Amino acid sequence: MKWILSVFLALILLGCAQPSEKVEERIKIGVLVPETGIYSTAGVAMKNAAQLAAEHAGNVELVFADCGDTPEKAKMAFEYLVSQKVDAVVGAYSSPQSIVAADAAGESRVVYLVSVASTEAVEKKVADGNNYVFRVAYNTTYWGVLAGEFLKLANPEKYYFVGYDPLRTFNQGMLNSIKSIYGDPEMEFYYKSPSVSAEDYKKVARQLAEIAGDRDVIVIGDPGEIAINFLKEYRANGGMGLVYSVGGSLALPSTLKAINAEYTVFQAAALELTDKTNWTKRYFEDYRKKYGEDANNYAGLLTYDSIIILSQAYKKGGKDKLIETLLSGEFEGAAGIYRFNDLHQALWGSDELKGVIGEFIGGEVKVLYPPEFATSHVQWMK
Repeated sequence: MKWILSVFLALILLGCAQPSEKVEERIKIGVLVPETGIYSTAGVAMKNAAQLAAEHAGNVELVFADCGDTPEKAKMAFEYLVSQKVDAVVGAYSSPQSIVAADAAGESRVVYLVSVASTEAVEKKVADGNNYVFRVAYNTTYWGVLAGEFLKLANPEKYYFVGYDPLRTFNQGMLNSIKSIYGDPEMEFYYKSPSVSAEDYKKVARQLAEIAGDRDVIVIGDPGEIAINFLKEYRANGGMGLVYSVGGSLALPSTLKAINAEYTVFQAAALELTDKTNWTKRYFEDYRKKYGEDANNYAGLLTYDSIIILSQAYKKGGKDKLIETLLSGEFEGAAGIYRFNDLHQALWGSDELKGVIGEFIGGEVKVLYPPEFATSHVQWMK
């Protein structure tokens, strides 16, 4: 009987000695989302994508804060996230918002990943010593590079540039990049915000429809919903040629189908047809399953990738080494494989991370660029 008791006790002690299953540590990420204000449509896509990224990553806890549409709201939202003891922050939409968020990151010593804004001021912040800021999104120059790549593919007789007056600084930076690649536009236009002049975009669209030819390209530098109305007005007035959009509202297949936007070309960080990494297909397919609509292919996708990148960096080096890990590592996302340069800018244009150019033709999207993913060549109106 004693030996049975001894064996029983030994088994109990052996069981107690077994190591318990290790619980994976989680990174707490704050997300600046424009849930109110003029960027709220993009905010929905950003929040949806962030939640999907947390599900896919498995080691992420999210805290959301509404950054609205002003720098002041973005600063208050960042400070709230810091009070919630987040390990890192992603998001905000406009460049002015991202600039104040970058300052707040430096002051609070919390890593901040810029997922949408393109201003060169972000890189300047890093050059001036703010090591807490990284940009996952394009910088302004790369927006122009993509448009230039399309113009080289299309080789139009002329191209016209149409900007959005509230985004003039961004548009000018983008256009300067285009000029360095392809030369000057035939003419340059800017339509005003509807809050200033409700019919101004119509005036510009009609003016262009009268002068643009069937082998010309119209480059639209407005990623917002007014660009949809501009395109409709342009075509309704007999506007010919190809329309190239910087993306945003005119980059969603569902929108292009709804307005029958044939011969519309656009850029995106990735498309469902471009199976860049294992994350690409998961992002587009699971987004559709979860939310019942097509996934946003820029602001939403890059918010998703920002969270996936932080998840991977945290697994590799933990919270205390986030900056070192981000600078030294490679990180897979839906748009490709990310590496950061000395100014903490993602290396867009590298072999493993390129923007995508698509054309809506015959009721579907054809990929024109990069060459390794191309499913068609540029097609002109007949």
